[in-house]
Order: sequence, then C-alpha cells, then structure tokens
Amino acid sequence: MKIIITIMIGVFLLGCSIRSKGYYLLEGAKNVQTKRHLNQSIGIENITLPRYFNQANVAIKEGENRISFISNAAWVSQMNEHLTGVLISYLKHYFNTSDVYLYPWDVSRGVDKKVHIMIESFIFSGREVVLDASWEIVDKRGKKVAKFFHTKVPSSSDTKEIVKQMDVAFSQFEEAIARSLS
Repeated sequence: MKIIITIMIGVFLLGCSIRSKGYYLLEGAKNVQTKRHLNQSIGIENITLPRYFNQANVAIKEGENRISFISNAAWVSQMNEHLTGVLISYLKHYFNTSDVYLYPWDVSRGVDKKVHIMIESFIFSGREVVLDASWEIVDKRGKKVAKFFHTKVPSSSDTKEIVKQMDVAFSQFEEAIARSLS
C-alpha cells in the first residue's frame, strides 16, 4: 500500500511540474507591410543555429564561458525549422509574393536567389538579448554576397521579457535580410 501511495504522489508531483513549465515560440515581426514587389524566386535554406538551441529549454549566457538553461522555459518546436518558417512567411509578406521557398525541399524548379543563414549567437547575456548572424546570397549565375548582422536589445532577466526581446531582435534581423534581397 505504501508503494502505491508513493507512486501516486510521485505522479501527482510530476504532473504539477510539467504544468508549471512555460512553452515559448518566437514569431518575428508582426503586421508586416509590403515594402517592395520582387519578381524573383527566393530559396531559404534551414537556418543554422548555435548548439545550445538543440536543447528544448531556453538558454541564457552567464559570464564569459557559461551557458545555462531555464528549467521551466522550453521552446515549442525545433528552433531552426521554426525560425526558417517565420522568416519565409515574413519575406512573403514583405515582398507580397508566394515565390519564397524552403530550399531545396519546396522548390520544384530553380530559384533566382538562394540564401544560407547562420546565427552565431542568439542569447540573453547580462541585461540584453544579443543576436549575431551572417548570411550569404547566391544568385543563379553563382555570384555571392555575404552580410553580417549584429544587434543588442535591452531586457530584464524575466523569461517572458527575454523571449519578447528575442522576438524584437529577430524582427530586426528579418528586416535586414529583406533589405539585402531587394
């Protein structure tokens, strides 16, 4: 009987801890207004993220060489796939076109421009969210253009605020990529 009661208490406590976990999603820019019309097709490769995004939990930087994870804050989905989809949606709205694809899987024909994106750092550190990234645009003729992006967005250490400011930083990043494709 003691074993059954112990198991029931354990299951109850596990259920409480699961419910107390917050799940987060980055959405990027909201209310995107068309800026330019683009008469080209664009292929976006899956975004490459730092290894700490392989973990389900939200990462924060503590000091020079230490990354920790917020135990009660997890990402809803695989972040590289999710952020790639968010960017594709943003670019479709920005350019008012449906010719922005996940490359190469959603493309049945060639694209006019292919974009490879690598985010080197996207993390809360100190009192700010830092986003460092680079991307390379390759056109049909093989001409390459490389760009670098850096931003810092002030944030408190509250998890909801960190995620909100990550959205702000990613929105700035989306805008920079769109301008470079124009």
